Amino acid sequence: PPSPPPPLLRPPPTPPMPPPPAPPPSPPPPPSPPPPSSMIRALVVGAGAAAVLYIYINERESPMKLPVMSTIMTPMFRRMMAFTAGGDPAKDCTQPEVAEMEEKAWKDVEGKDWRLYQKMRPYNLKSFTSKAPANGSVAPDGPALTLAGKPTSLLAEVKALGAANGAAHVAVLFDSLTCPIWRTFAGVDLTNAAYGLPVLHVYVLEAHAVGEFDTPPLPPPVQIKEEIKVHSSEEERAHAAGLAKALLEAKVGGEVAMILDSMSNELERAYEARPFRAYVIEVATSKVAFASGPGPFNVNAKVTGLKAFAKSVLS
Repeated sequence: PPSPPPPLLRPPPTPPMPPPPAPPPSPPPPPSPPPPSSMIRALVVGAGAAAVLYIYINERESPMKLPVMSTIMTPMFRRMMAFTAGGDPAKDCTQPEVAEMEEKAWKDVEGKDWRLYQKMRPYNLKSFTSKAPANGSVAPDGPALTLAGKPTSLLAEVKALGAANGAAHVAVLFDSLTCPIWRTFAGVDLTNAAYGLPVLHVYVLEAHAVGEFDTPPLPPPVQIKEEIKVHSSEEERAHAAGLAKALLEAKVGGEVAMILDSMSNELERAYEARPFRAYVIEVATSKVAFASGPGPFNVNAKVTGLKAFAKSVLS
């Protein structure tokens, strides 16, 4: 018989090909070149110009001689004029601490008129016994005027402002534009420190009326445009108050409520408010709920204390 066919021979399997080698990692992209210094300068100049324009637009009515420069330099003023009585700037000062410091600064000091100082700052003397209203005491009332010359009283305005805002407390801030510390930073800082409380400003006699108790020479950013003398009429006090009101409104960005102390200065004496001072009055009881120490010292402590009180009653 025929022999069987030979078996089919299959080729050996082909071994798998090794995977191709991984490509080398790409080099990191080169760092972006820094913007040219001209671009940086342009951005800085543009931002600065925008800030200056914003200040100029908002402070066109400011009584400051150089309002833009004054606003830009406000942080520096806070440091330069941070006068401290009592040794601890974190604590508000007392009348005895102020009296001790001021006597050393004025009495028998060459170039200082101690007799004039005693006349202009009677509350800052060691012989003076302070009767300024303290926390919990009934707030003194007294005659006042609106800026339009309408007769009113302090507590009537406090109650009206409280009712209009649905507030249980009203901050009462006594102001004087001729005090350099008040006009450069203290006035606006205390206003902002009220932290939601309605604020009633009371304009009182001048702290440094020209020809009566002049300030030392001041740099232009601290100066005001007008020379303000002792108020001889309600109209003159209202004019000075209007300048102070314009300054505050430009800085806080809104309307502020302001009245005038009468020409007999009853409110200034009752609250020992010269050159400026801060209180809070409870509307329902007409009692003092917060009282700052005398100005113009320890402003940061006054601001901190008022802000803490406002937060506590609004929380």
